Amino acid sequence: MRIAAGLAGTLIIGLAIPSAHAQPAPLDAALAESVAVNGLAGAVAVVADGNAVTLSSAGHADVSTGATFTPQTYLRVASITKTFVAAAILQLVGEGRVQLDAPVETYLPGLIRGEGIDGATISVRQLLRHQSGLPEYFDDTTEPPNQPVSPRALLSQALTKRGVAPGHLVPVYTNTNYVVAGLIIESVTGRPAADEITRRIIAPLGLTHTYFPAAGDTGLRAPMAHGYELVDGRREDVTAAEPSGEYMAGSLISTSEDIAAFIAALLAGRVVAPAELAQMMDTVPWPLHGPGFGYGLGLTSIDLGCGVTVWGHGGDLAGYHSVMATAPGRPAVSATFTQGAPNVTSIANDPRFAVLTSVYCRG
Repeated sequence: MRIAAGLAGTLIIGLAIPSAHAQPAPLDAALAESVAVNGLAGAVAVVADGNAVTLSSAGHADVSTGATFTPQTYLRVASITKTFVAAAILQLVGEGRVQLDAPVETYLPGLIRGEGIDGATISVRQLLRHQSGLPEYFDDTTEPPNQPVSPRALLSQALTKRGVAPGHLVPVYTNTNYVVAGLIIESVTGRPAADEITRRIIAPLGLTHTYFPAAGDTGLRAPMAHGYELVDGRREDVTAAEPSGEYMAGSLISTSEDIAAFIAALLAGRVVAPAELAQMMDTVPWPLHGPGFGYGLGLTSIDLGCGVTVWGHGGDLAGYHSVMATAPGRPAVSATFTQGAPNVTSIANDPRFAVLTSVYCRG
C-alpha cells in the first residue's frame, strides 16, 4: 500500500498491522528534513516491527535517473560489517574454539609485531572493543586502494606505525582491529572470513540481499543506491570502491531490510547464545561520541536521552553513512544517507541521530 508519493514517502510491506511502534510519519519527516536542509542526494530507512516492515525515504537512489529507494536497494553498510564479524567470533567463543581473553598470538602466532605492538599482550576482547592499541592501517593521508589488496597487506601497513599499550579504558576505534579479527576467523576455521560469516549468520537468517563482494568487484548489485560526496563544492558520484581495502572492517553490502532483520535477530538471541550476547553488550564508555555512548564487542549502546537506550552500530564510507539499532521490546531500524552531511560537528547534529530519536523518542 502506497502511503505517500514523490521524493519523500513511506511504503509498508508485509503484514502491515498498525502498532504503537510502527508509525512512519516522524521518520519520514526526519529524513525529508535532513535531506533538504543539508542538500543531500537521498536517504532510506526501514523500520521492522514484528511482521510489519516500513520503508521511509527521501531524495533519490540515483540522482541522474531519479530512481527511488526500495527495501531491497543495495547499499555499502561500511562498519556495520564489524557487528557481523564480532558475532562470528562470539559463536566461535561459544563453541570453545576462541577465548575472549586469550592473546591474539594464540591464533595468529608471530603475526602482530611492530614498534610498541605485540600480539602476545593483546586479547581478542581488546580487539573487538577497540582497546588493542593497534594503529589504523589507513588515515586521512592515505588514499584507499584502487586495486585488490590482501588483508595481510592492510595489516602490514598498520604495523609500520607505532602502537600504544593495550587495555586503555577508552576505546580508540581503528579498522585494523577488525582486519585482525577477520584473520582470526580464518585461522580458526580454515575458511575465508567472508565465507564463514555467510555460512554462520547471513544464510541462516535468510539475508538474501547481503553479501561480501569479491576483491576487484567495485560495484553493487542492482537495484543499488549510488553514493555521493561533495568534491570541490560539486556533488560527485563515489559509488565505485575497491572492497578488499575494507575487508572485515567494512566491506559488506546489504539492504536496509536485511540490516534491520539482522540487528533484530542479534538482540533477540537468534545469532549468538545469551552468554555470548551478554559479552557483546558489556560496554565501556565511549566519550568521543558523547556521554551516552558505550562500546562493547562490535556493538554500540546509545542513551538517546528520552529514557531509551538502543543497541547497534554505525558505518561510514564515501557516499554511504549508515546506522542500525534496536532496543528490547522496540522495533529495529536501519538507515543510510547516500551523501555525507556538511558541518556535522557532533552526534547531536548528525542526521542519523535524528533518525533514532524519531523512531524511539516519540513519546
